[in-house]
Amino acid sequence: MCWSGEASTVLATIGLSSTAYFYYKKEPAPLCYALGFFSLMEALQAYTYTVIDDCANPGNQVATLLGYIHIAFQPFFVNAVSMYFIPEKVRDKISASVYFICLVTTVCLLIRLYPFEWAPFCYEVKTRFILYAESFNVPFCGRRICSTSGDWHIAWEIPATANLVLFNMYVVAAFVMPIFYGSWKMTAYHIATGPLLAWMTTSNPNEWAAVWCLYSIGLLLLLVKTPIRNYLHVRSWFWWKYLKA
Repeated sequence: MCWSGEASTVLATIGLSSTAYFYYKKEPAPLCYALGFFSLMEALQAYTYTVIDDCANPGNQVATLLGYIHIAFQPFFVNAVSMYFIPEKVRDKISASVYFICLVTTVCLLIRLYPFEWAPFCYEVKTRFILYAESFNVPFCGRRICSTSGDWHIAWEIPATANLVLFNMYVVAAFVMPIFYGSWKMTAYHIATGPLLAWMTTSNPNEWAAVWCLYSIGLLLLLVKTPIRNYLHVRSWFWWKYLKA
């Protein structure tokens, strides 16, 4: 299996045109926004194929940086979709706090791009738990800013810092938090069709993010236009009864 710029262009076109059509048909706005957001990533990847493996090319470096920035803002869209599947009265009470944590996560991920002296680069880190970042499958890690050819899609390299608190904020915001506020069905579906499927289809950790974003378009198309959406709603959760009326 080998992806290409043409394939990314086709998928991005399908995703963006579907976003416009679904929005016109008044499908749930969070699902439409998320589909459009991840389709933009595929459009970026389509461009990246025109400069792939040319690490000295400014276009390659800018595309790689934009890919990382896109990932930094993903928690907002992941949680918008996740909160769609819980009752509106619960969503209204927690959304401000949820989006605040998403903002903190985005800031944490962007901070990783700055070369602080107290935070070694991801490829340098040596701690009691991690000997070498690459050998322990830290994604989106490298000694340069570059998009290269992965096993079958794009692999991203960027010399981000290795601070585990900053790095793990994405996991907290995209997976732990939705389960905590009750959207466990959507989170299970997300894990199975996103990171797990990406891990199963490529052995290159720097490729996981690009593959995951690609699969996200199919994940969202299935949510909008198939009965899967009906099975992901959660009607009760153990702590909702404590919310003030």
